[in-house]
Amino acid sequence: AFTLVELLVVIAIIGVLVGLLLPAVQAAREAARRTSCTNNLKQLALAIANYESAFKIFPPGRTGCDGINTGPCNGDNAYQRVGTSGFVLLLQMIEGNSLYDQFDFSDGPYAQTGTWAPKNKVGIETRPEFMVCPSDTSQDFVVTSGLNAATGSYAFVHGTMGPSHGISAAMKVDNTGVFVYRYAYRPSDVIDGLSNTMFIGEVIDAHTNLSTNIWTQAGRHESCLRTTENPINTPPGTGITTSPYGIALNGAFASRHPGGANFAFGDGHVTFIAENIDLATYRGLSTRAKGEAVSAP
Repeated sequence: AFTLVELLVVIAIIGVLVGLLLPAVQAAREAARRTSCTNNLKQLALAIANYESAFKIFPPGRTGCDGINTGPCNGDNAYQRVGTSGFVLLLQMIEGNSLYDQFDFSDGPYAQTGTWAPKNKVGIETRPEFMVCPSDTSQDFVVTSGLNAATGSYAFVHGTMGPSHGISAAMKVDNTGVFVYRYAYRPSDVIDGLSNTMFIGEVIDAHTNLSTNIWTQAGRHESCLRTTENPINTPPGTGITTSPYGIALNGAFASRHPGGANFAFGDGHVTFIAENIDLATYRGLSTRAKGEAVSAP
């Protein structure tokens, strides 16, 4: 039989071993989550490529009306589908055709934005697995306009023109990235090269009004259109911000992976970019045709 001293020694040894093994177990679990996140982004990048193959253009970052009378708000044409993120259009290419069919974009009660029409309830409240990073601890839904709008972990790269430009209408359409309001670019427009141009990045904190990231909605700075004006992992409400609704929005990309975030590029590859990357390089990777002398990590 063990004496009390021997038992305490054994317990102490077990405690030390657990203390040594736990970080390794946690690191392994995070590595698995990061791999899953990478696969999600590869799937989305492939969907963009398939969309371009089918329609000869990339999907717009946001379709239709921007809520301030600068474009058509109603209609059946894809580029009149109001206030909807390009991720919804990608459902046609990513095993989500049945979900895509749940959306009716003809009209809606929220500033004429069809995204929020009650008849779109099923689509708005569905959270596809490929839109969620396993490391993202955000809550699954945001209550808005009487609906439980599903959140996501990814956003299109809008370009370099971020919160310092406020709510400029020109910024919405003329930003420097591939994904903008109501306009669809072609591969030939990406003069900087598809392999050097970020298409999609990670976002977090969807449970706050500083970063709602409703995946069906393409709102600047706080939803599915983000910029590189602020560094990766700039905390919500800090850095360069704009407050169009009395809320400080910074539009930053961010993740729960230690030290940076995953980004999908135009050629389909996915790279983890460190949060301490040179800001000029980071911004250069987000433009489609500025000619910066940068290349993907």
